Amino acid sequence: MNNLSSESNRWMLRPDVVATVVNDGAVILDLRTKFFFSANATGWAIAQMFEMGSTRAEVHAASKHWGAVNGDAANIDAIIDQLIAEKLIETTAGTGVAVPGVTVSAWTLPTLSKHKEPLQRIMTSAFDPGLPLAE
Repeated sequence: MNNLSSESNRWMLRPDVVATVVNDGAVILDLRTKFFFSANATGWAIAQMFEMGSTRAEVHAASKHWGAVNGDAANIDAIIDQLIAEKLIETTAGTGVAVPGVTVSAWTLPTLSKHKEPLQRIMTSAFDPGLPLAE
């Protein structure tokens, strides 16, 4: 763990990172890069911890409350490290408090998967002449 990701740093989701909740987690879109990520319910709960600002230690404490065991710490750190590496969260000077009421119905190892193509490569314009016209 490097100095940027130390236990005491407070991190917050960037304002241009948005999410849509789905039944088993969420789809997170980085509006800056247009890449999107799929998170399972536990991965989404961890991401939610950063909506108002949270530290790595606070995420670990919440994860234990949700059912994580000591052996899960590396997986939790991997999700936090990925959020940092993908620049979905940034340090904040605030004293924010983790989002109240974040819950996990059943603890599973958290996942956060980056999709291979950015959104602009997946979406096609309705005005694309290569698309068939609706009849």
